[in-house]
Amino acid sequence: MNDQKVFELKTKIITLDLAMLEKATIVYDQLTDTLHINLSEEEAEETILLENGIVVRVKNDKLIGLSVQSISKHA
Repeated sequence: MNDQKVFELKTKIITLDLAMLEKATIVYDQLTDTLHINLSEEEAEETILLENGIVVRVKNDKLIGLSVQSISKHA
């Protein structure tokens, strides 16, 4: 079984290690209406802001976290 998923963000390829999902923490910040999904406690090397307001945090071309801004508008 392949424990990785690969995503292409225009010109950037990012890998998601599915085993990291077991350690994920999900936090909702009511003050900023932001949902944070943290797959690792590591510091991101790169932060990518997508057009839809989702912030992708990456280290060594692996996804380590996501933040969805204005999450109530995405529901």
